[in-house]
Amino acid sequence: MAVKQVLQARMEKHIKEMVTTNPMIGQLNTQFTSWLLGSGLTGTEIIQMIDSNMDAVIQPTELSDALQRTTGTQPPGWVINGLMSVLDMDKDGNVTVADLHTYFETIGLPSGIEEPEPEPEPEPDEFEELDQEIEEEARRQAEELIRQQEAEKQRLLEEQQAKEAAEREAEEKARREEEAAKAKPEPILLEEDGSPIGHARFIELLQDMKLSSERREAISQSPKQSCKILVSSVEKTLMGQGPMKNGMTVIGALSENRDIEVELQLPFEANEQVQAFQSNHSLEVVAQIINWNVGRKRAVFTATDFDYS
Repeated sequence: MAVKQVLQARMEKHIKEMVTTNPMIGQLNTQFTSWLLGSGLTGTEIIQMIDSNMDAVIQPTELSDALQRTTGTQPPGWVINGLMSVLDMDKDGNVTVADLHTYFETIGLPSGIEEPEPEPEPEPDEFEELDQEIEEEARRQAEELIRQQEAEKQRLLEEQQAKEAAEREAEEKARREEEAAKAKPEPILLEEDGSPIGHARFIELLQDMKLSSERREAISQSPKQSCKILVSSVEKTLMGQGPMKNGMTVIGALSENRDIEVELQLPFEANEQVQAFQSNHSLEVVAQIINWNVGRKRAVFTATDFDYS
């Protein structure tokens, strides 16, 4: 759409808004249009008559004087203000010669300015047409490249979203399994009469287990029971925790089954007494299995109180 057509459309919209807001403006606009079209003057002639000081800005007094000269009557101030608001298309408080030209073209008043003859269209140039074809092909290829790049970005985004969704699902699955494992009641290792199984039987069960996780779960249920251990040797505790740290470890066998070799960690405060232990002597202890020595295939006990004989 040409600039002139855009301005005319804006002026038409402006006048309609003014008329809708104030019906009196509609009457003024009708009378003003009738006067302009019936004056027999062109737009240029009317502008020369109104813009007396030729500064390209229309003052209310200039419009009032022009109407008085042509009609013989001084129009009231509200009439002039109403007409000025109709002509002020951009509502900036000023009416310019350009505003008048737009208004005149909107109502169909001849401007009096001869339009230049349109220049004849040049004969088609074969090389120009070729250039246009090349430009069009280059544009098409550029658009296709952009489309491919956008498609690749979308594909990578979807892959990333799918990967993140899979990771979240895996995390959620692991969380549910962990919660289910925590909620699962721990098995209780009991004899047929309901009493906790003895250390010897417990160790036999540990020896038969294939998975370290299974063995750790069983050890967590190890009962604290009294037993007798026959001393074979004494060595320094390497991995002691709490009161057992820096203590001594007794290597020996369960008196109820001498084929079962065990390790018994004793507290640091008993080091001096433990170092005096002799082979084939025995210890009466209330002990609990806390670990499993995989390399030597023997249970690791702890006890804080013992009776040496």
